[in-house]
Amino acid sequence: TWLNWLNFACYFMFLQKLASLVVYGDSLWHSPLMLLQLFLLINSAHAFAFGDVNVHDLRNGDVILQSQACFVCQLIEEEENSPYSHIGVIVTPEFGEPMVLESWGYVTNTPLSEFLTRRKRNTRSLILRPQSHFRLASVNTNELMDRFTNFYAGKTYDPAFLWNNRDENGELLYCSEFVAKFINPFLGNKLLPKAMHYERNRSAWMHYFNGNPPDGKQGLSPGDFERSPLFNRIGLL
Repeated sequence: TWLNWLNFACYFMFLQKLASLVVYGDSLWHSPLMLLQLFLLINSAHAFAFGDVNVHDLRNGDVILQSQACFVCQLIEEEENSPYSHIGVIVTPEFGEPMVLESWGYVTNTPLSEFLTRRKRNTRSLILRPQSHFRLASVNTNELMDRFTNFYAGKTYDPAFLWNNRDENGELLYCSEFVAKFINPFLGNKLLPKAMHYERNRSAWMHYFNGNPPDGKQGLSPGDFERSPLFNRIGLL
C-alpha cells in the first residue's frame, strides 16, 4: 500500500542520512532533519507493528481471508487478481480459542488454529472488519452460533459457484456466498453479488466446469471482500 511505501522511503532516507553522519562525523543531535527522520522511522515501525493482529483482538463477525494451495484456488486468485481464495467468519467464544465459520466441504465451524494450517506456505491471513460492526458487536456469540446452527451448519459446499444453487437436500453454499449471507443481516449496507467471469486460464476453467463455465452468473469471491469499501483492514494474522 502507499503507507508501506512511505514507511520504506522514510527508512531509506534515515539510513542514508545516518551513513553521511558516520562518514562526515556530524552530530545526530545537531541535525534537525536527522531528528525528524528518526521520529518518522519510529512511527513507521509502530505502524508496521500494528499491521499484525493479535488473536485476542479478534471480534465476532470479523472476516478472515487466506490463500490455499489447491488447483482451483490458484485459478480463483488469478481470475480475481487477489492473493486470497478462501474466506470465513470469526466467532469468539467467552472461553477457548476463536472459531471460524466456513464452507469447506460443507458448512462447519473450525478452530482458528486448524483453519490457519490450511493456508499456503509462507502466506498470512487477512482480517477484515465490517464498518458497521456495531451491529455485530451487539450480538453475542451464542446468538451467532444459534443462527449458524439453525440455518447453515451442515449445508453442502457448492463447487459450481452458483448463487442460490440447490439440490434435493437443500441450498448449496460456497465459501464467499456463505459468508455474505451469514453476515448481511447485521450490515448497514448489504454485500451484493456481481456478474462472475472466468476469462483467465480459460481452458482450465472449461475443464473444471466440464465445458460450461457459469459466465455472467451472480456470485462473489474472496477478492470482492478484500476490495469492498464495506470493510476495514485490521491486519494480518
